[in-house]
Parts: sequence; structure tokens; C-alpha cells
Amino acid sequence: MAKKLILLSLATVFMAVGCVALPEQGYADGRYDNGRIYDRGYDDRYDRERDRQRWENRQQRDRIERERRQQDLKRRNWEQQRQNQQNWERRKQDLERHRIEQQRQKAHNEGQKHKTHDREKAQKNGQHQQWDKGRQESNKRWDEQRQNPNKSQRRENRD
Repeated sequence: MAKKLILLSLATVFMAVGCVALPEQGYADGRYDNGRIYDRGYDDRYDRERDRQRWENRQQRDRIERERRQQDLKRRNWEQQRQNQQNWERRKQDLERHRIEQQRQKAHNEGQKHKTHDREKAQKNGQHQQWDKGRQESNKRWDEQRQNPNKSQRRENRD
């Protein structure tokens, strides 16, 4: 009986080790599903739909980001053009103001020249008038002396 028992234990051990060492088809991946693939009937349209939605969402985000950048660029360009226009207008106004100031200064200088010239002319006229009066007086005396030579001698004697 001991022989039978030893033989039975060896047979049991061999069977146990043999099943583990040499598995049957379907047990190779360690699952006991008898070779059935449970996800064979899985519909991967759901995954494709999710991938498509992700792709569309990404495209939409990228499009929105591009539009935002374009609007930002347009706004910066507009502000730059507005700033350039304001600078140009400011320069134009400054040049106009400077031109007007130069005209005023020129007119003032010309006015000063005219005043000086008029003063000099008036002084010369005053001198000419004095000279003319002196000439007229001397001409009167000379005429008087010619017409009345005796009176002029009397005057000289009185003086």
C-alpha cells in the first residue's frame, strides 16, 4: 500500500506540475477564460468618435487662438498707425507754429526797421526843415539887402 500511495502522490505531483508547465491552449496569457476574447465584440467607434471630438476641439482651440493673435496684431498695428498719425500731426502743428512765430518775428523786426528808418527820416526831415528855414531866412535877408542896400547898412551899424 505504501507503493500505491507513493505512486498516487507522484502521479498527483506530475499532473499538477505538468498542467502548470505545459498549459493548454487558452491558458497561455494567464487568464482562465477558456480562449474567449471578451473585447472582441467591443465597438471601437466610441474611441474613434472621442478621438475625432478631441481633434475637432483642438482644431477649434487653435483656430480661436489664431484669430485672437490676428486681432491682437491688428489692434497693435492700428494703435501704431494712430500713434504715428498723432506724431505726424504734432510735428506738423509744431512746424506751423514755428513758421508763424518766425513770420511774427520777421514782421516785428521789419516794423522795428521801419520805425528806425522813419525816425531817422523824421530827424533828417527836421534837419532839412531847419536848414530850409535857415536858407529861407538868409534868402530873405539877401533879398532885402539887394532891394534896400541902405537899410541893411543901417541895421549893421545898429548892431
